[in-house]
Amino acid sequence: MDLRQIRNLMKEFEESKIHKLEITDKDFSIKLEKEDNKFFSNPSVGPVSSFTESVLVKEEGHGNYVENSNYIIKAPLVGTFYQSPSPDSEPFVRVNQKVLKGDVLFIVEAMKVMNEITSPVSGTIVKINAKDTAMVEFDQVVMEIKE
Repeated sequence: MDLRQIRNLMKEFEESKIHKLEITDKDFSIKLEKEDNKFFSNPSVGPVSSFTESVLVKEEGHGNYVENSNYIIKAPLVGTFYQSPSPDSEPFVRVNQKVLKGDVLFIVEAMKVMNEITSPVSGTIVKINAKDTAMVEFDQVVMEIKE
């Protein structure tokens, strides 16, 4: 199986209702497993980003307060935050950089899987709240984008 096939398989698995998948072939084996969501009050993982109004708003279910009109980019899972694809590469984005919808913003590594987080909107990066190689928590605000 090549890397493209593995990525497609992972995407299909994530979108499915299956919680465990194990495939074994001659010289290849892969095991995928979703976290048990019984510890979360809301069993659905929710969006990676959300839009807040220009006034002080409490985001439902998350307890975050935001006082601007920026898109809030949150960590979709617990893992290690990486600003660049490799230690000797330039960061995907910097503060005040313009991004297009679909551009890679950062990577969250979880269980040796590199998850590319993309921009849900076009705009300008106004804030990066995580440090490179630091742990991020589920639903932690990582970046803000001004549309």
